[in-house]
Amino acid sequence: MKRANILSGVITMVMFFASVNFATAETLKLQGETPSILGDYTIVEVEPEQVGNATMRKFELTYENGAAPVTILVNERRRCTDYIVRSNVMEVQYTCKRTGFGAERINSQYAMLPEQTNMLFLSSEALSYQARLSNGELPLERALGLIACYYPELFVNVNNLYAAN
Repeated sequence: MKRANILSGVITMVMFFASVNFATAETLKLQGETPSILGDYTIVEVEPEQVGNATMRKFELTYENGAAPVTILVNERRRCTDYIVRSNVMEVQYTCKRTGFGAERINSQYAMLPEQTNMLFLSSEALSYQARLSNGELPLERALGLIACYYPELFVNVNNLYAAN
C-alpha cells in the first residue's frame, strides 16, 4: 500500500513538472483586426533579447498590409511593464504610470534610432492622444493588442507605410 502511494506521488509530481515545462515553453501568438489601413495583425513571441543588463521578452508584430515587422520588447518592472515598440523608422514606448497605460517618447536608454529620424515619422499630436489608453496596469495580451491597434496611428502618414509595401 505504501509503495502504491509513493508511486502515485512520484507520478503526480512528474506530471506536474511536465505540465509546468509545457506551459512555459509555449510561445504566445495573438491575432486581431485594426481600424487602420494596415489591416489585420499577428503578434508572435520570439527569442528574448538582451538589452543592457536585462533580458526582455520579444514579440514580432506584423500587419497584413505592412511593409516590415515591428518589434515589441517587454520590460517587466516590479510595479509596471514597459513596452518598447520599434519599426524601421520609428520607436516609442507604451508604459503604465499612476495616470494609466499609454504611449510616450522612447526613453533614451532604449533608443536605437536617431531622434531626428524618429521625429520625421512620429506624430506628436497622435502621441499626446495616446498618452492614456486605459487606467492602470494591463495583462500582457491586452496591452499587446492595444499596441497593435494604436501604434499605426502614431505615424505622421500611415498611408506612406502602406504604399511602401
